[in-house]
Amino acid sequence: MMTRGDFMTRGAVLAVSGAAVALALALSAKPAEAQTTPIANVYEREIFTYPSLGRRDPFRPLNAGEQIGPNFEDLTLSGVLFNPGIGSVATLTDRKTGRRYRAREGDVLGDIRVAAIRSGEADFVITSFGISRRETLTVKVDKETAG
Repeated sequence: MMTRGDFMTRGAVLAVSGAAVALALALSAKPAEAQTTPIANVYEREIFTYPSLGRRDPFRPLNAGEQIGPNFEDLTLSGVLFNPGIGSVATLTDRKTGRRYRAREGDVLGDIRVAAIRSGEADFVITSFGISRRETLTVKVDKETAG
């Protein structure tokens, strides 16, 4: 014969097992599918400019010294020896240091490459931080010395 205590024990066991079944059903249920839309990756390149105003470029290494070469903004084309047969030579002068450079087509001075030399002018490709630009220097004729 069952006593009242047995009913209480059976009721507790049934309640606990019912809660366990409900928990198992809740955990096994699939969550609602989330609406996802593909997001395109957008890469934007930041470009920084530095107005030097006669100051040193802070992005150049301090210990490179003359290994880098001249700064293009300081160069003037002082002369051209033009000979298309054997190759022309451009003479460049650094206004800050007074140093002279002789360069042929294809020569590299730091980040400056001589692209072409013509009579009285030279084309250069300057590459800074992966960005290239093309510049042309012409020989300045001094009015006093010109005949």
